[in-house]
Order: sequence, then structure tokens, then C-alpha cells
Amino acid sequence: MKYRVPICLLLICITLAPSGKASVYINQVKGSTRPEDDKATITRLEHEWLDAIKTRNYSWFERNFSADCTEVNSGNGALKAKDQDIADFKADTTVFDILEFEDLKVRVEGNAAVANGITHILAHDEQGQKFDVRLRFTDTWIRRDGRWQVWAAQHTRVRP
Repeated sequence: MKYRVPICLLLICITLAPSGKASVYINQVKGSTRPEDDKATITRLEHEWLDAIKTRNYSWFERNFSADCTEVNSGNGALKAKDQDIADFKADTTVFDILEFEDLKVRVEGNAAVANGITHILAHDEQGQKFDVRLRFTDTWIRRDGRWQVWAAQHTRVRP
């Protein structure tokens, strides 16, 4: 009688193992929240990205953009590689009054994640010309070498 429960559990695992459902069941029992942990990580990295722009922390881009990262420029639609994107950030003299997210959403599937939302920018250029812009964005992240990296980004201006 004392072996009934362990044997039943073993039979359930053996029955479910070929279909791959055993590991799903075990993760649910353990309370695994890996996708939620990944969502939280991507959300944090998205906020760090904005902070890196504001503080001109170029090392953040070097560290967090994948070697094959591409970005579509919202102004002219140009496709830029990592090196050109970082060079453009370094050349930019914009002073930000507001640089924040509106409606940030993150989805994760395996080793890929997509972040969507709107970036609100209230800033001025080196001539003191103020501008207030909202850019709808899609950022694609990939997990490589055990960490999340920006793989592609696109921003489109939202018309008022």
C-alpha cells in the first residue's frame, strides 16, 4: 500500500513522457514562470535602452545589440547595421525632456521576443528647436549565448 502513490506517479510520467507532456506537467507543478521571467527581463532591457539613449551610454548598445542587428530608421526608412546605428547615436545632439514608453507590450516564444509600444519623445535639438514625437516601435529580441540581444528594430512616426 505504501508504494501505491509513487508507482502511480511513475506510471503517469511514463505515460506522458513520449508526448513531451510530462515535462510540461512537472514545470506546472513546480510553478515555473520562465516566460514571465523573460518578459520581465525584456521589459527591463527596453527601459534600459531608453535610459542609454538619454544618458548617451553607448556601451549599452555595444553590449545589447546583436552583431547582426538591423534597425529601420523612422525618418527615411533606411536600413542600418549595428555599427551605423551606434555611430548615429553618437552623432545625435538631441536633448531629451521626456523619453518614455506608452503601452509597452512584450511577447516571448522560446528564444525570441517581440516588444511593441509607443515611445514618446519631447526634446530639442542643438539649435533649441523643440519637438514632440510619438514613434510606434517593434523591437525583436533573440536569446543567444544565454542572454537577450536586440536583433531588429523598427520605428514609425505616429501622426497626431
